[in-house]
Amino acid sequence: MSDVEQERRGVRRTEAGGNLSGQLEIDLETNVLQISPGGMMVELEVPVNVGSEYPFTLDIDGHHLDLVGVVRNCEPSRPGDASTSYHVGIQFRGLDDEQQEILTRFVESKL
Repeated sequence: MSDVEQERRGVRRTEAGGNLSGQLEIDLETNVLQISPGGMMVELEVPVNVGSEYPFTLDIDGHHLDLVGVVRNCEPSRPGDASTSYHVGIQFRGLDDEQQEILTRFVESKL
């Protein structure tokens, strides 16, 4: 057993008993299906909770945008099917003026 494994096993632990909550941030690649200056629809392989908030990154026209979004809806991509992907609607939160302008220009250039 390595020193790291021995050190990890020697750390005292206690049962949380359901009295703690947390949020796991998962680094997932996703396909952006639709985008607007206020949000986007993405496809994920796992469902996410409506109302949950996630940081994410978009690379648009040479701009690297670190954004935060709130999940507004999450539906199987093929309702009624044992689907393995989900369409997730995300509303952008806390955009600054530059981020808003970059998104608006990008969307308008595609219309």
